[in-house]
Amino acid sequence: MTVNFVVFWALPVVGMGQIYRNVLAPVLKPIYDAIERNAALRWFAATFIYNNPQHADFFALSLLLAINCSVTIPFMFYYQLKHGSLPWWLIYAYYCSWVGFGGSIMGAAYALAHKEGHNPRLYKKWIQTTLGNPFENLLGLFFGNVPWNFTTSHIKIHHATNGGFGDTFYLWDFDRTEIGGFFLYVHRILLHMLGVTSIRYFKANNRPDKASLLQSGVTTYLAVGFGVLALTRSFSFLFFMYIQPMLCMTYFLALINIGFHGFLEFDEQGNHVQVVDSTTIVNGTDDVFGEDDHMAHHYATGVYFKDLPAHQASKVEEFKRHKASVFRTLSIAEVSIFILFSLWDKLADYYVDYSGKMTRGEIIEMLRVRAKRVETTYEKYEEYYKNPTLEARKLLRDDAISAEKSQ
Repeated sequence: MTVNFVVFWALPVVGMGQIYRNVLAPVLKPIYDAIERNAALRWFAATFIYNNPQHADFFALSLLLAINCSVTIPFMFYYQLKHGSLPWWLIYAYYCSWVGFGGSIMGAAYALAHKEGHNPRLYKKWIQTTLGNPFENLLGLFFGNVPWNFTTSHIKIHHATNGGFGDTFYLWDFDRTEIGGFFLYVHRILLHMLGVTSIRYFKANNRPDKASLLQSGVTTYLAVGFGVLALTRSFSFLFFMYIQPMLCMTYFLALINIGFHGFLEFDEQGNHVQVVDSTTIVNGTDDVFGEDDHMAHHYATGVYFKDLPAHQASKVEEFKRHKASVFRTLSIAEVSIFILFSLWDKLADYYVDYSGKMTRGEIIEMLRVRAKRVETTYEKYEEYYKNPTLEARKLLRDDAISAEKSQ
């Protein structure tokens, strides 16, 4: 999967990001901002699309994504049906469009599906009854998302556990600075993306309703895949257009979660320090609707993204006291890469020391230790997830606390 990501996705992801940052941002950003602020579009969105008028903030990006995909995806089907195959140049061109300038299309597809998962009543009733969650369950199919994955796995597992024991995204059982551990983690995220571990979790924790809903999403994903194959009669088209996005997003989500949750610190009772185990980036380069403040995303979920600066200001004393995982003016992908390859000197350049008392050497050592710290072993967590019941989770946590205290 690493080779696949490097060969097929690294150039579009990195290239489209750099082209936007270094060349096109001064031109495209003002155009997007003008569309986002357009009074007529915001009135239309608030009146006919969203239940809460403030969610009209999402409309410009939704429109951009819908327009892009209503052109590119049908065109790829048309080309396949007309010519019988997709040339390499067209596949790469599609992947560049799929990513979008600055990752705008890929980021929008996941950010909007994410918002739908968090807001069951995001849309007006006419949309809920006809389209449901269009970005999570319809368009998301071509962005590697199994329908209902955000509504079920993300909300009821990842947020319910805040990344801790039980999470299908759990990563505190391996050293985040070792590439071998990351390879194992990619496998774990693939099982999450396919719905395998989430369905197992729901069944083990007496949530048949969530297991059934996600299973229906898996069935839909497979059915649409067979439909694509039946229509095009091309395994190659199915792979490059439908399976590859799943592989790309599996790898990419595994990577960025290293940045979101890569650090670990315990308090005197053996509990996680919240402002350490979830990362915040201020003035980030690739923020989409407040996703860069992952602390608030987990521990102050109700704070609207436009209110995050005030929320962050209210947390300064806590940030200072715990030496929080706060960085400035970079992307979460960069944080992930700096951790994975132990580039502490580089990462320290972006660390925000609210105490103003730490030396550069102390910052580097603190980041290194927190990124390497684990609370259980990979083998124990894999054994636990064969039957991830609440009782098994308590035993795993008690064992981890005992081990931490003994150290």
